[in-house]
Amino acid sequence: MAFLGSSLFSKLAAGAIKEDIFSISGDDPLKGIPDLLNALGGIEQFVRSGNSVGVLVNSPWKERGFYTDPDVALSVIRLCKDAGAGKIICYKPVRDGYWESSRYFNEMESIIREIEYGEERMTLTIPDGQELKSAEVFRVFTETDVFINIPVAKHHNGTLYSGTLKGLMGVSSGTTNRFMHSPDGEYTSSKQDYLAQCIADLNLIRQPDICIVDAIECALENGPRGPGKTIRPNRILASTDVVAIDVYASTLMGINPADISTFKYAGNHNLGKSNIEEITVKAF
Repeated sequence: MAFLGSSLFSKLAAGAIKEDIFSISGDDPLKGIPDLLNALGGIEQFVRSGNSVGVLVNSPWKERGFYTDPDVALSVIRLCKDAGAGKIICYKPVRDGYWESSRYFNEMESIIREIEYGEERMTLTIPDGQELKSAEVFRVFTETDVFINIPVAKHHNGTLYSGTLKGLMGVSSGTTNRFMHSPDGEYTSSKQDYLAQCIADLNLIRQPDICIVDAIECALENGPRGPGKTIRPNRILASTDVVAIDVYASTLMGINPADISTFKYAGNHNLGKSNIEEITVKAF
C-alpha cells in the first residue's frame, strides 16, 4: 500500500511549501477553506479526478467545541468534489443529525447522500510500534487514494490534548482503543504516557495527505465528551505535517506543547515537527 503522494514530495523537494501551517478565520469555512488549501498548492495537488477520498471527522459528541464543526468537514468535501473526486468515504460513521446541523446542509444535501462509511474491519501489524503492535481498523482506511484528517482541537482527559494524532483512534475498533487506554483493556485516563505512545504508534499505519484542524471553538476541559468550558480561537488550520499542526493548535488553547507526551513520541517516530520553536505559521 503506497499512501504518500509523489506530487506532495515533489513540491516539498522544490521548496514550494515554506510554511509548516496555514491559518484562516473560521467565520465562513465554505469561502475560506479554498484559500487555505491554495496556500498548500491547491486541492488539485492532493486530489485528482476520480480519486477516492477518505475523511476522518470527530463527530460523536453533541457539545460545541467537542466535535468537528460540520461546516468545516462539508467545506473540505465540497472542495474535493469540485476537484473531481470520485467516492467520498467518511471512515467513521457520524452521529445522527451531524450533517443536518451544518449551515450548508441544504445546498450540499445531494453530496451528503453520496458519502459512504466504514463498516468492515481488518487487523494490521505495526512493526515499529513501541506499545501498540497491531490495530483493528476500518478496511476502507487502507484503500482510499487520499486521506484527509479533520479533527477538532480540544482537551482530552487521557492525553490533555486531542487533535490530528489522537483523532486517528476514530478509525480503530473499540477493542483496539480499549487496549490503547490500558494493556488490561479498560478505558482509563490514568495511563496517560502509555496512551500517548500507543497513539504515536497508531499513526505509523498511515499519515494524512492533508490535515485540516477545526480550531474555531475548542473545549478546555472534560474532553472528549464534555460538557465544559470552551475557548474560541476562531481559526481553521491546514498542514501536511501531522505533528506540527497539533503542536501549534495546542498553543491556541493555552497549552504548553512540552506537556503533551503524544507530541514527543510522534516526534520520536519522525512523523513531523514536535518543537514549537521550529514550526512556521502563516495566517490570512
